[in-house]
Amino acid sequence: MQTSPLKPYFDRFDGYLLKLSPQHDLMLLRVIAAAIPVLFFAIDALYDKPAFYWLGLPFYLFCLTLYLEAFLKKALLMHKISAELLIVLVMIVTLIDGEPLSGAMVAWFIGLGLFISFAIIRKNREKIESLIEQGKQTAQVMKDGKVEEVPISEVHQGELVVVPKGAMIPVDGVIEDNKTSIDESFVTGEPFPVTRGPGDTVVSGTLNLSAPILIKAEKDGDEAFLSVISREIKASLEKKSELQQRADKTVQWLLLSVTGYAFLLLFVTGDLHLMATALAVTCPCAWALATPTAFAATIGRLASENILARGGEPLETLHEVNTMILDKTGTVTSAEPEVSQVIAVGIPEDELLQLAASLEVRFDHPIARSIVQYAKEKGIAGFSPVDHAEDLPGRGIKGWVGTQEVLIGSEDTLAQHGITIPKDIAYSGRAIWIALEGEIRGAIIIQDIIWSEMKNLADMIHAYGIQRVILATGDNEEREARRVAEYINADECIYNCTPAKKVTLVKKHQASGKVAMVGDGVNDAPALAAANVGIAIGGHKNVNLAILSSDVVILKQDARDLLTILGLSHKMIDIIRENYTWAVGFNAVGLGLATVGLLNPIFAAMLHHVSSVFVVVNAARIYFEHIETSFASPLFQWMDGAIRRWNPPEAEVEPTKLPVAMTCLSADKTLPSEP
Repeated sequence: MQTSPLKPYFDRFDGYLLKLSPQHDLMLLRVIAAAIPVLFFAIDALYDKPAFYWLGLPFYLFCLTLYLEAFLKKALLMHKISAELLIVLVMIVTLIDGEPLSGAMVAWFIGLGLFISFAIIRKNREKIESLIEQGKQTAQVMKDGKVEEVPISEVHQGELVVVPKGAMIPVDGVIEDNKTSIDESFVTGEPFPVTRGPGDTVVSGTLNLSAPILIKAEKDGDEAFLSVISREIKASLEKKSELQQRADKTVQWLLLSVTGYAFLLLFVTGDLHLMATALAVTCPCAWALATPTAFAATIGRLASENILARGGEPLETLHEVNTMILDKTGTVTSAEPEVSQVIAVGIPEDELLQLAASLEVRFDHPIARSIVQYAKEKGIAGFSPVDHAEDLPGRGIKGWVGTQEVLIGSEDTLAQHGITIPKDIAYSGRAIWIALEGEIRGAIIIQDIIWSEMKNLADMIHAYGIQRVILATGDNEEREARRVAEYINADECIYNCTPAKKVTLVKKHQASGKVAMVGDGVNDAPALAAANVGIAIGGHKNVNLAILSSDVVILKQDARDLLTILGLSHKMIDIIRENYTWAVGFNAVGLGLATVGLLNPIFAAMLHHVSSVFVVVNAARIYFEHIETSFASPLFQWMDGAIRRWNPPEAEVEPTKLPVAMTCLSADKTLPSEP
């Protein structure tokens, strides 16, 4: 895009203004520049002191210059008509008409309202930007026999990368040396580590748990999993600005209409006094403040709850969502497994548990820790000596306890060793089978910990007008997925759902309405970005990607904050509707009175302030809860009830759900194959 030749002049002028501005804030400078003539002109009007009029006049002209420069800058550089046009007209007409006090009051109040609103938004954005700046990721690359630390983007295909124990794998590649346990929850969302060795592929963003490894980069650093996700996210985010563009066009037409009507009055009546009155009473302060103040108050309130919202648009869109998709691990579960049941076959339960714990205590991964902790809680403190303990490829371990060989692992792992699993054992969760000398001796049932507050979470989400709640998980066991889905009372669950499948799931339901996706902001990042509203939970863990991919980031690990977001979203929409209803009604009445000459500029400005104060206070009750319980509480309650009657929800949820069993399907069967 070609830069306007006028831009350097505006930049130079803004530079001078910034030097004058307290805290280098032009909005604050406008507020102060308008407040001074308001004070001086008011003293002159009340006490007949003309000296104060002349003292206030230079500040008035300076304030007018500030708004005129802002208007011309947007008109000439951005080709947009801004609200500064009406402020400039009000100030010029009232000055010519000999009533500059009303012009100064209009400029001061609009400036103050916008300063407060954007100060809240700016403060929240600064918090987000400070989080994004945390840390720069690097990789340790072998070059000429030496290890050099370089940015990930500078790693090239074929180079050898050293990944220490406990470090994140920085690039996609193949293990060249050593065997280790990999936490792939970044990609799969599941907390259970897998064993990887020479020749196995590893993905950037996963965590190397147990031993240092050497990997050969299969791609350049900027083509690795992390980089690709970031590019996809940015591309998706660029598509979310249409609503704001339509709103801007509406405001511009309104500004032109008000200006045209004011000049029509002047042409018909020849009365500057009447034109000034019409401009003062209809200058759309309430229109200008109706949405940004509600957005700012909601964003500020959410920030106080450790929830970061990227502007008001996603909160507005959330009000229209039909389907909400919830990731399982780390969203409604803690991602930390626990032992829920021990099933012994042919030996005492304590003996089975002691055998398993004796072997598991040699390893450090979530399942091992949960089994050892459970054994200790059951009073088993003395573990037997173990020989030749080792990890098995996949999910399993083996070793010798005394003269007996013990094998612990999943059904697939035991099947590889020719051991058949009994089909008549009932359980709910993930079974860790234990074989002794080639025969099944029992199973330890592992479950993700579900927070008690998640009970019937889907019902509470339904109460906000969302028709369908779907649980999507990368877990490949139907029993565990179904258990969690039934606990939250979801309408549907999809298991074995990879990050790419979650994107497909989002797009599938977008065909019938707007979709909100709730996940951890990392392995769910593409689905969060593809959704109409993406909500990341636990954003403190991976802040950069969570903020890039999501419209709303819950910094805490608490899915109950979803209800807070939904509640404030609905309240924000109600208040915006109330503000616009008030603005339309007030401006229509005010313009009618001004047209027939029943108002003067000063009284029109006072009425205008009443309208604007109402809009600001009405929005502020989102942020300041005590306003709800003030003397105006009956008025607010009446307005809330009236606006809901006049604007019923587009999609009402049936009061009772039909007694249909929840469906729980594999993503491989219900979603198209990944490209």
